[in-house]
Amino acid sequence: MGILGLPDWVIWGLIAALLLAVEMISTAYIALGFAVGAAVAGLVVFLLPGLPVVVQALIWAGMGLGVWLVLSRRNRIRHALRPDINDFDPVESLPRSDRARREAQRRMDNAPD
Repeated sequence: MGILGLPDWVIWGLIAALLLAVEMISTAYIALGFAVGAAVAGLVVFLLPGLPVVVQALIWAGMGLGVWLVLSRRNRIRHALRPDINDFDPVESLPRSDRARREAQRRMDNAPD
């Protein structure tokens, strides 16, 4: 039995639910890995009752870190393949005539004296 007389697997389930709620508020996959780790730890404790708390915490930390690293790598690859919305060139949105005029002006400004 764990805190408040609840089984350990229920506590891990509550931790997972809390971390999922935190993840829904944030948008950066910060808590998702640790929520998955808590859910896996709860499943392991349900299947193997009586595990020491240290082993449960190691399962949670290991799974949480592993899932977080996988999500971080996936996001890094996804962001590398897709241009950032903040990297916007306003010249590209101009009509061709204005774009040509602006490019000519830029060449004149950058020409050596």
